[in-house]
Amino acid sequence: MAQRPGARGVRGGSTSSAGDGASLASSAPAARGASADGGGPHPSGGGSTLRGRLVAQVLRSIFSGKVRGGDRLVEEELAERFGVSRTPVREALGELAAIGVIRLKPNHGAIVRPFGPEQLVEIYHVRRILEVEATRLSCEHIDPDAVQQVRRQTQELIAQADRSPAWAEAALALDQQLHDLISRSSGSERLAEEIGKYRNMVVAVGDAVGNKLHAHDRNLSEHAAMMDHLLAGRAAEAAAVMGRHIDRGAETAAEWLRQVYQESGGGEADVARA
Repeated sequence: MAQRPGARGVRGGSTSSAGDGASLASSAPAARGASADGGGPHPSGGGSTLRGRLVAQVLRSIFSGKVRGGDRLVEEELAERFGVSRTPVREALGELAAIGVIRLKPNHGAIVRPFGPEQLVEIYHVRRILEVEATRLSCEHIDPDAVQQVRRQTQELIAQADRSPAWAEAALALDQQLHDLISRSSGSERLAEEIGKYRNMVVAVGDAVGNKLHAHDRNLSEHAAMMDHLLAGRAAEAAAVMGRHIDRGAETAAEWLRQVYQESGGGEADVARA
């Protein structure tokens, strides 16, 4: 299903690769609607839809190093692999193209774009622009009771000594809950929709990184500071914390992706050449 022309596998040939259809099908469970920013549906539907689950599978395969830049995603093979029609596959590929992860070429299908830490940081930069503005705008409209509820849950997680997978999943869920609350409270439906386009990518990053490099611990602390500013009506300060929060998330995700490629025997150069 995922093929690199002239390198990893040729359609119909006998050579397969770590980036083939089997890797996509087995790389991770179906998206739960949780993400690196938490759990729950986002404005564009996210992991709660069939399209969202397909997007999440492809992204997880990229962030696990099973699919690399230059690999080809064949629509018919994706549909057959997942037992779905070509319509949700086509929608999923369109969503991936919209955030710059793949390139759709007429008569060639979908090609995974050269993708490494540098490209990941660029995508986070776009997300930063959107979410900083959403945070600034939300300060005037956000429900303080909803913020207080998320803040209480955040403090409870910070106070827990246990850092089990269940704790990490709860941290992810709360993360997305806050980010979704902020985007929905911006007063701009278009802005919330644009932020939603990047949600599946953040899902995949969160699933891959987990609490390695203490990512969740840092998220929770940054969220607490952000919510304090929102509750106090300090829009500029809340937006500044959001900016630093996403910058730090980009650094963590890039470092994780760099490690994945090194451990899998590739590297950034291999990705950039694709």
